[in-house]
Amino acid sequence: MKKVINLLGAILITGCVSAQWTYKISDNGFDEPYKIAYTAVNNNAFMKMENVDSSIVLYVQGGYYCDESPTVDVVFVVNGVDKKYKFTGSKSQDNSVVFISWYFELYTDAVADFKAASSVRIRINESYCTTEVYSFNMSSSKAAYDFMIK
Repeated sequence: MKKVINLLGAILITGCVSAQWTYKISDNGFDEPYKIAYTAVNNNAFMKMENVDSSIVLYVQGGYYCDESPTVDVVFVVNGVDKKYKFTGSKSQDNSVVFISWYFELYTDAVADFKAASSVRIRINESYCTTEVYSFNMSSSKAAYDFMIK
């Protein structure tokens, strides 16, 4: 019985750890090391954050997107309340990334909600392709954001 309880505990802990923001310094040995933060995969995509030239870039990667500048609806769930934001995104050349914001730190209310959120829902509104909806766990979002700006 004790082994079963320990196994269940390990499974629960593993599930909790993988369902939160991960942040680290990436170093491939060729390029300069850089900071990156990302969520677990949802609907074949994940949300990422990078610090590019002292600006926080927030994006979703992993789908196929058609519109050059899709409208992106972002809903942060903070203390059970939906905090809604609308961004004009931009698509990568290979159609696999939608950049929600190149200067996320300028949206002070959104940053505060990002840090306090328990979850986030993102809807990428497409006129040509299917509109995609993603949901991500925001555990450790404050630590991830603070890591990125330091």
